[in-house]
Amino acid sequence: MLLYALVVFRAKLFGGPELAKLLWVVYFALGVSAMVIATTDVLTPVYPPNYVAALFLLLCVLIAISGFLGFHARDIGQAIATVRWQGLIETILIGIQLYSILFFLPFAISSLVGDANENRLDLVNKMEVLGSYGLANTVAGAAAQLFGASLVFAGIRVAQRNGHGRSVLRACLLVMASLSYVVYILAYVGRDGVVYWLMTALAVFLVFRRHISPRLRWKILALGTAIGTVIMVPFIAITLARFVDSEYGSAWSILDYFGSQIHNFSDYSSIDRPMTLGVMNFPIFVGAACSAVGLDCESWESMKDFVFAQYLDQNTQPWLFGTYVSDFVGDFGYFGALGLIATLALLTHALCRTCGGRRPLTLARLLLIMFLFLVPYWGVFYFRFSIVNGYIVVNLAFIYFVWLMQRLGPQSRGNGR
Repeated sequence: MLLYALVVFRAKLFGGPELAKLLWVVYFALGVSAMVIATTDVLTPVYPPNYVAALFLLLCVLIAISGFLGFHARDIGQAIATVRWQGLIETILIGIQLYSILFFLPFAISSLVGDANENRLDLVNKMEVLGSYGLANTVAGAAAQLFGASLVFAGIRVAQRNGHGRSVLRACLLVMASLSYVVYILAYVGRDGVVYWLMTALAVFLVFRRHISPRLRWKILALGTAIGTVIMVPFIAITLARFVDSEYGSAWSILDYFGSQIHNFSDYSSIDRPMTLGVMNFPIFVGAACSAVGLDCESWESMKDFVFAQYLDQNTQPWLFGTYVSDFVGDFGYFGALGLIATLALLTHALCRTCGGRRPLTLARLLLIMFLFLVPYWGVFYFRFSIVNGYIVVNLAFIYFVWLMQRLGPQSRGNGR
């Protein structure tokens, strides 16, 4: 990782392609945490270290980072020009995400009342209750998945050139609405919403930072710090409830949360790992493909117990974090995972290229780049977009909607119509 930074980043670790540098820092921190774990006897891998697996993981990570080398925050100025009906799009985002907050908030509060760990163990019943709300639950969940788009639109609102179209109030409303994702995950007694919101907010801030006045930057940092402090309270509460009675206490659980992934990937690579051919991480797409060709394919739910049993029989727990690379390997094997990651990197590289201004960065492309960035960025833990692939479908549909707005109406700078 250090050699890559010296050679590729040319010894300018904190300048240049912002997204690539942020990815590098995240995975370098993961490596440091893994080394700390390796020097202790607190968290012990099941099998001896698999160094070939570690090198494979490193290769995939460096390929993913390389895909974002062509992205430069200076190009954001090309996408800041608003599209017709930007104000309408923002209003829709604010409206549906405020609805999402109101819908999930009672469930989030009930998740934190009493013993959070007991509430988590009773998650099946809560999922049944939420599912009983039908369309109301579906809409609220889909709205929460668009929180990243709300943060990007908030960045655009405070980064408008010469103040045209700038609206700090609208930006604040979009940021507040984006917290729907935190509330949504808390409703299921989860901590991930807090972590992913903070990670995404940091990435969006770094992307727009150079286009925001220094005075406003400090205000944004103050607001972000205040929000981060508040939402860390439920994160800590759930962590304490889950691990306070463990042998090593809650503090070590944080190290396990961010640092055990490399060790877990090593363990997974030391067993006879079943290949699920996309059913585990891309069930909705595999199902659609099978239906299109007339095949009756197994669903993940029908094969989950069988697959998990093979892991458990080999003394490994299949639900431990192993990075998104590990999840892709579980679906497609090593060569398939490498091919998928390389394809995503090439796609990202093509989207980031502006050809010296001859192919300006558009708002739809910016949203798609940020969406693709979340795969390896959030994937430092695991592939968050799996299970039912709702996040993928909702965000791609929204990006397509924004693209249509760009195509159907002439661009206007900062009018917010």
